[in-house]
Amino acid sequence: MTIFKLPDLGEGLPEAEIVEWFVKEGDQVTSDQILVAMETAKAIVEIPSPYTGVIHKLYGAEGEIIHTEDPLIEFELEQSVTTEKEPPSSSNESTSVVGDIPTDQRKLSENAQSNSGNAFAGIKATPAVRALARRHDIDLTVVTPSGPDGTIKASDIERVVKIYAKVGKLQPLKGVSRVMAKTMAQAHAEVVPVTINDDADIQSWRALDKNSCNTDVSVRLIQAIIHACTIEPSLNAWYDSHSIGRRLLEQVHLGLAMEGNDGLFVPVINNAAQYSAEQLRETISNMKTLVDNRKISADQLRGNSITLSNFGSIGGRYANPVVVPPTVAIIGAGRCFDRVTLENGELNNHLILPLSLSFDHRAVTGAQAAKFMQQLIAHLQGDI
Repeated sequence: MTIFKLPDLGEGLPEAEIVEWFVKEGDQVTSDQILVAMETAKAIVEIPSPYTGVIHKLYGAEGEIIHTEDPLIEFELEQSVTTEKEPPSSSNESTSVVGDIPTDQRKLSENAQSNSGNAFAGIKATPAVRALARRHDIDLTVVTPSGPDGTIKASDIERVVKIYAKVGKLQPLKGVSRVMAKTMAQAHAEVVPVTINDDADIQSWRALDKNSCNTDVSVRLIQAIIHACTIEPSLNAWYDSHSIGRRLLEQVHLGLAMEGNDGLFVPVINNAAQYSAEQLRETISNMKTLVDNRKISADQLRGNSITLSNFGSIGGRYANPVVVPPTVAIIGAGRCFDRVTLENGELNNHLILPLSLSFDHRAVTGAQAAKFMQQLIAHLQGDI
């Protein structure tokens, strides 16, 4: 028997979710035949067979999580199939694209019970109470203790069971939502975030489009960000938390947050300054189509040096956008609104674009962020 392990799919992530099996145990397969679709990070990858032979065992069902280099499929190879390597001393040969690892690594099945075991260490509860929690799939970390010295009692477990009965069964996050949850947790644990808010008076835009904010708000914002990065490059950077240093980037690789049918995606416009306004609009439209159809590639979802979230197209004025390492800044644009402004002794309605800038205070000072915001607004208002 030969074990094929989940290869590194190029995402730099340690795991992938089984989306769909295209084969079953006992099937005869040929080399390069598609075996399974795996979702890792924000891309779905189809894995071809490295061998010709019979599927002896599938490690995992659809919806389960497999760690990179853990067993995925066990093959019974045809006698004519040979390998360049000498067979290992054990009865099972273990292979993967990225090299050999011990065959005793196990598959991880993510479910509502994933927090059991050592995760409860330090929580005060008797063995009987812990058993009761396991029986009802209750994570002890979410239970409020009512016993002496913070001890969880059986009645505490029963109270949570009644609450869960009303709100429904736990639905583990998967795919894009699961990746986002882990990314946000990392950002919360690592980044030192600060957010400043300000407004851009874009009344001059109405001369171009009578319908409030025109359809190229994102393009105008990208161009303004490129200008601001030129004047204040400290926000177009990557921060290395291990070395306690930053790398300033010459080119602006802009990540554009997009809400797709399956969740949040951040495709990257590499060297955004090379594009004209028309090319930027075409690039954004193409990326949106790829996101909606889940055709966006993994390479298009990484390497951004600064991020834009134009959430105002959906709603809301100001926000605290989350800075995701290793980047150090994200700009949020809210919904345009009219504000009465005193102009030459007369009251006039002016179109206002609310802006929010979150930055990592480990790498960016308040003065640098304020200067960046000043340049961003000046470009949007046409003052430059």
